[in-house]
Amino acid sequence: MSLMGKIYKDKEFMSIAKPILEHKEFLKTKSIVHHGNTRYNHSVRVAYIAYKLSKMFGFDTESTIRAGALHDFFLVRDDKNIASSTKMLIEHPKMAKENAIKYFGVNEKEQNIIESHMFPISNVAPKYKEAWIVTLSDKLVAMFEGAGQARAQIGVWMLFLINFIR
Repeated sequence: MSLMGKIYKDKEFMSIAKPILEHKEFLKTKSIVHHGNTRYNHSVRVAYIAYKLSKMFGFDTESTIRAGALHDFFLVRDDKNIASSTKMLIEHPKMAKENAIKYFGVNEKEQNIIESHMFPISNVAPKYKEAWIVTLSDKLVAMFEGAGQARAQIGVWMLFLINFIR
């Protein structure tokens, strides 16, 4: 069974994620290419991996699922231009947070999880352990999604670390 098939059969996960995954605005992410996949599938995978980790550690699984699903809930298409891609890398968490508030009334913890998922590239730091879980899950899923893109992403992170360590 594929990961997506397994996800949709997980009753606990789906009881929380389903209202988001079936929402007409969120469904628009199915048509946006993201990491060689769709933004929808990427978000579902991140939410599920984060949920499994969160459950294993006894964290808040509801906020983890909701924020994990919504972490990339912005409808701007990724740009091939490096300058605007870099800008989008930094700015999309805020756009996703604003959409999550508008359509799903996310709480303060969920807002921080969404807005901090690009830390340390963005300047919003995770305040909650669930935010760290979603951030980690996002990076893991992204690395496995477009094999060619994985090397580029690792390169971006390595550049950041090199600059950070100096």
